[in-house]
Amino acid sequence: MVADRLTDTVYFSEWALRDFPVPINDVCKLLDKFGIRYGFLCHTKDYWCRDYMPVQVNEAKFVQYIYAPDYLLSGKDRRYITDPTAALHDLDIPTVKTNLIIDGGNIVKCPDKVIMTDKIFYENKDIPRNEVIAMLEQLFECNLVFLPWDRSEIYGHADGIVRWVDGNTVMMTAYEASRYFANKFLKELERHFDVIVMRYSTRPRARELSWAYINFLQTKNVIIVPTFNIKEDEQALQQIEEAFPNCKDRIKPVNISNIICHGGGLNCISWNIKRPSELHWTY
Repeated sequence: MVADRLTDTVYFSEWALRDFPVPINDVCKLLDKFGIRYGFLCHTKDYWCRDYMPVQVNEAKFVQYIYAPDYLLSGKDRRYITDPTAALHDLDIPTVKTNLIIDGGNIVKCPDKVIMTDKIFYENKDIPRNEVIAMLEQLFECNLVFLPWDRSEIYGHADGIVRWVDGNTVMMTAYEASRYFANKFLKELERHFDVIVMRYSTRPRARELSWAYINFLQTKNVIIVPTFNIKEDEQALQQIEEAFPNCKDRIKPVNISNIICHGGGLNCISWNIKRPSELHWTY
């Protein structure tokens, strides 16, 4: 599995630059500084390209799934459902296709595992659970770890809960929406990993934003952390620097206050991959 720390190219939907020009340009300046290529995807219908773009398994294998999340299936929200085929054609990226309904924000990649919430079974309820697992294992060529879905969080995205750090270590957000689910997440993760749990000492604090620090954009040369001009920013950056000591000078903040209010962070709004050397790319 191509973990984020191996990626050298980042894409954003062209909508992201139109709607959030300041933070996206700030991110792009950092990508330039650290030698990471970037580009903008055409033929998209919203800016959360993590959710609909394929999952890179190895340098040449990209898994393209059905993007039809339940939270976009009613009424006018359907207009935001992007089929990435045209964007992938522009990039000349061939894919392996599956009929499973998957949401890219629900995939957290480790070198030998993928972490997801069990919302995947709800969205593919017509397929037996064991068959869904077998299909995912074949597609992603790795083991799977499933976290329970807190249904008060309609998206069911694992990338707002946990990120792989190194070796057998992951970092879990300060999940303050539900202590019950925070304990369940931790219990399940500790069955497979050593877990660093983010914590904050400030009182009072912006609980609705504490999850978002884990939703950073990571590439091989830089980690870009969401910040919001609040007291917790400094504590979050310090904890991420301690978790990634070899990257301390390459962990940079970007204020995304005008993005987070729409429900996503920097991982949500980006798609980062390791560029296949034999393919033609345009930027």
